[in-house]
Amino acid sequence: MGKTSIFDKLENFGDWLGKITLFIVIILTGILVITVLTGVFFRYIIRDSLSWTEELARYLMIWAALLAVSVGIKDKEHVGIQLLIKQFPPIITKLITFVVYVITIVFLTVLTFKGYQVAVKAQNQLSLALNISMFWPLMSIPVSGFLAIIQQFIQLLLIFKPGMKISDILGETEVDEALREVKEVQIETEKGQE
Repeated sequence: MGKTSIFDKLENFGDWLGKITLFIVIILTGILVITVLTGVFFRYIIRDSLSWTEELARYLMIWAALLAVSVGIKDKEHVGIQLLIKQFPPIITKLITFVVYVITIVFLTVLTFKGYQVAVKAQNQLSLALNISMFWPLMSIPVSGFLAIIQQFIQLLLIFKPGMKISDILGETEVDEALREVKEVQIETEKGQE
């Protein structure tokens, strides 16, 4: 059996964490849809609107969107200026990417700590409709920030994985993906004609 490198273990952990996070996002989004549909049903069919559906939907949407940030980091789906970065030699591209990842981790760390401080300060404040502590809605910031830090740190370490190509580090743009798919179809077509 082949030895699994520390980089492979990190990648596997990031994938596992991403799948769990994505599962939670899907559950929250499902509850969000049910909540909104319930609110619409009661408001327009029953003609007696529920006071809590709009607020619950808002908090569910915030939690789902913020948790999805870490999945976007893992999948390299966030906006970046790759056209310029890809023009540099690979070592310079890796250095620029490293610096950007470090800056991102610093930002996420500040966001996580400040978000936690705000949540703790607001724990005695109650939401209007749900009458729950504002600690729970506001904890979406530090929880999602912590998950994003983990995923970004994994991406930072993967820069140093032996054999890691620049396209693996930066991720594939939609144009790159489309060109790759066109080439695959051309190859399949040529095989079929032989």
